[in-house]
Amino acid sequence: MTRRVDIEGGPEAVEAYLREQGMTDGLPIIPPTPERVAAAVAAAGLPGDHVVSAVAPLNAPATVEKIAVNAVMAGCRPEAMPVLIAAIDAFCDPQMNAHGIQTTTNPVGPMLVVNGPIRHRLGFNFGAGCFGPGSHANATVGRALRLALVNIGGAIPGPVDKAPLGWPGKATSLCVAENEEASPWPPHHTEAGFDSGDDVVTMLAVNGMWPITDMHHEPEQVLHHVTCGLALSGPCGGHDAPNPFPTVLVMSPVIAEMVAGIMPTKQELREHLFAQARVPLDFYPLYRRQPTRDTLERLGVAVANDRVPIVPSPDYFVILVAGGEGGLQSAGLSCMLGMPASRLIVNG
Repeated sequence: MTRRVDIEGGPEAVEAYLREQGMTDGLPIIPPTPERVAAAVAAAGLPGDHVVSAVAPLNAPATVEKIAVNAVMAGCRPEAMPVLIAAIDAFCDPQMNAHGIQTTTNPVGPMLVVNGPIRHRLGFNFGAGCFGPGSHANATVGRALRLALVNIGGAIPGPVDKAPLGWPGKATSLCVAENEEASPWPPHHTEAGFDSGDDVVTMLAVNGMWPITDMHHEPEQVLHHVTCGLALSGPCGGHDAPNPFPTVLVMSPVIAEMVAGIMPTKQELREHLFAQARVPLDFYPLYRRQPTRDTLERLGVAVANDRVPIVPSPDYFVILVAGGEGGLQSAGLSCMLGMPASRLIVNG
């Protein structure tokens, strides 16, 4: 049951109280008054005491009402509740390894990818600057997830969340939508078994992002640059190669269109990346080379010329199209500790 507290003194007093309790992210919050929380619960279309999942590491029940409290504090519109509920359910999927993500020293945190018509209805940014500021939906849904992971799951930085440095993507949780209309390939959620018209959120556990800026204008050069950029920027996270977790490639529409001219399907692109986005074995220190060979032998992965793949198989590449039309930009994101999980967003 959500505990209610009467506080005198207005919004500033409410924020001060919550900040003292360690329940904010350091930014100003919207006071979660009973009326605001009730509106968010109503928009969820579920009873307030309905348990969505148990959030690690406390394994505390994430009821709709508790999720609504964090949504209000983050500034979410009530209509965003179904997205947040699906995101929390996906984060608690066993394959995401929520306990590890919440308590590790690795600077890893969740990233939400939204697909389907709800991107338009709620105003998610999938165009220019989609990973940056400016979108109310992206910012508040991601922030609400982070608040819920702290306030329900108990992942307080320091005592529980042991990451010495953290990273900016954990501040509010990354939230982005896919630019389906500008993609030359089917949208991401269809690869997870959903219909193209379904509203879906996919959770990924990411711990870094690096830009791949292209100045070339020939498709073959662009593909080569993307491949090398993905290989050279992300494979050394302190583990033996290949990284047992996915690598995400996000391409702007211009880059995706050029690459698709050579790689008509995502699977062809994955297979190309697996074969070519490799690094020399001596890129790794001596003590990691034999374990890397042992891992590749166990996986049945052939190594030609001592070039090591950065993931175990082609299916470990997650390919997304997002961003605006104005530049030759891609980005890589490394994943750690968890595997992707998707959930249908159910409205009402």
